[in-house]
Amino acid sequence: MLTRPNAMSTKGVVASSSTQASIVGARILRSGGNVVDAAIATSAVLAVTQNNLCGLGGDMFALVRINGKGISDYNASGRAGKFAVPDLYLKQGHTSIPPRGELSAITVPGLVSGWKKLHSDYGSMEIRDLLAPAIDLARNGFPVTQNYSESIRVSARYLSEYNWSQIFMPAGQIPEPGDIFRQADLASTMETLAAEGLDTFYKGYLNDRIMKGLQKHNTLISPDDFARHSVTVGNPIFTDYLGTRVYETSPNSQGAAALVWLNILEEISSEGRVLPEDMIRAGLIAYEERARWITDPETLKMPGRIITKEYASELLSRNPEGDRGRENRDGGDTTYFTVADSEGNAVSMIQSNYMGFGSGIVPDGTGFVMQNRGCYFSLNPDHHNALKPGKRTFHTLCAAMVEKDGSLLHSFGTMGGDIQPQIHIQLIQMLVKDGYDPQRALDAPRWAIPFSIYEKPAQLIHESALDQGFLNGIGNIIKVKRIEGYSSQFGHAQAISLLGNGVVMGGADPRGDGIALPVVP
Repeated sequence: MLTRPNAMSTKGVVASSSTQASIVGARILRSGGNVVDAAIATSAVLAVTQNNLCGLGGDMFALVRINGKGISDYNASGRAGKFAVPDLYLKQGHTSIPPRGELSAITVPGLVSGWKKLHSDYGSMEIRDLLAPAIDLARNGFPVTQNYSESIRVSARYLSEYNWSQIFMPAGQIPEPGDIFRQADLASTMETLAAEGLDTFYKGYLNDRIMKGLQKHNTLISPDDFARHSVTVGNPIFTDYLGTRVYETSPNSQGAAALVWLNILEEISSEGRVLPEDMIRAGLIAYEERARWITDPETLKMPGRIITKEYASELLSRNPEGDRGRENRDGGDTTYFTVADSEGNAVSMIQSNYMGFGSGIVPDGTGFVMQNRGCYFSLNPDHHNALKPGKRTFHTLCAAMVEKDGSLLHSFGTMGGDIQPQIHIQLIQMLVKDGYDPQRALDAPRWAIPFSIYEKPAQLIHESALDQGFLNGIGNIIKVKRIEGYSSQFGHAQAISLLGNGVVMGGADPRGDGIALPVVP
C-alpha cells in the first residue's frame, strides 16, 4: 500500500523533500518557466525551509537534460581556502579536521554559483522572480516541521557555542513544530542576490558583507578564494544496465560507486540469479573502488575503465573487506529534488551543508551557515583526498538519471551522506529491474551500510519491514541491525518517471517532509 499517491501530469512534476519547495517549483512550471527555472526556484526555497540540510553556504551537483541537448553534469562544489594547510592542524595536535567551528576547513560555498551557471545556460525567467518566493518565506516565515525542529534540537548539542544559535534558537528556545520561523537576515541576503545579481556573492557588495561577517571567526577562507571559484560543466559518467543507460554525477562526486556496482551486478547476473549476498558483496567491492579513486579529478583522475564491464569482471575475483570497521553515526545532511516535464526535460539536483547546519559559523548579518564539507579531507599527506588549498574534497553528493533508447525514463536521488550510492542501487533495482512506479519504490523498506572512505564497514542496518528473505544470507558477510519503522538513516529520496505516453509520474520519500506535485495544465 502506498503512503501517498504518485503525482501524475501531462505537463510536469516537481518532487522535493519540502512541501513549500515543491509548490513553488510547480507554480514556476505552470506559469511558463522551464525545468531549470523551476529547479532554481525550488532550490532557493529549500535554502530557506531546509537550511538544516542545505543553504547558501553549501554545495550543489546536478544533471540537466533540456532542449534535446543530452545530459550535462554541473559540479558547483567549492574548494578549500588558501589558508587551509595540513600543518596548521598538525601543529595544534589535530589528527583529523574538526567537524565544526572555525577549523572545519570551510570550503567556498558553491550553491549560488550553480544557480548562476544554470540560469545563464538555460534560464528563461528573471532571477529576481525565481528568488521571490524564497525571500517571502524567509521574511514572513514558514511553519516549522517536526523534522526541522528535531534537527535544531540535535544540532544544538554541537553548535550552541557558535553564532548559529542566535538564528536557529531565538531567545534560546528551539522552535516547536507549528511555530512560524522567520529569518530576516537571510531574506536580506537573498534580496541582495535578486537585486544585484548572483555574482555579488563571490565578488561584489554581498561578498564584502560575507567576508566582513567572517572576520571575527578566523575561518581559513579569503576573498580571493571566493573570486577564483568556478562551476565545472561537462558530461556525466554512465554505464549500461539491463537495456538502459544510467547516468551519475562525475568525481569529485561519489556517483561512480553506483556505476561500478551495477556493472558487477550485471556480470554476476550473466552467470545466474543475483542473490542478496551477491548484492552486498558487489557493493562492498564497489565501495573499495570508491575509496581508492574518488577525489578532486584535478589531483587524481579516475581512469575511465573503472566503470567498464571488463573492469567489473576483474573485480569479481576480489574478496571485499567487511565487518571490521566501527559504526558510523554521522551520515551527513543533504536535500535532493527533481523536476521533469512531459518533453523529457529534467533536472536532478542535490545540495548540502554536509553535516546538519554545516560548520555552525554564520557570516554575521547574512543569515546563512557556512558548510563543513571540508572536514571530509584527510590530514595524511599521502592520502589521495589530502587537504590542499584550492582542492575539492571527495563529495558524498550524487544525482542520477536513466534513459532508454535515448528517451528519459527516470530522474532520482537521495540525501544520506556516504550511503547515497546504496540507495541509488536499491531504487534502480526497483524502477528499472522490477518496474515499480516512483512512489512504490520510495515507500519500500531499505538497508544501508554506513561507512566513509576512511573506514571499513561495520554493520548493515535495515528498516524493520525489509523482507526477511533478503537478510537470510547476509549475516555471514556483515553484522545486521534492525531499525524500527521508517528512518532518515536511510535517506530522503525523490523520483520522477516518464511513462512514454506523455504522462510524468513522481513520488516523494515518506521519511522526509516533502511531496511530489503535478503541474496542472
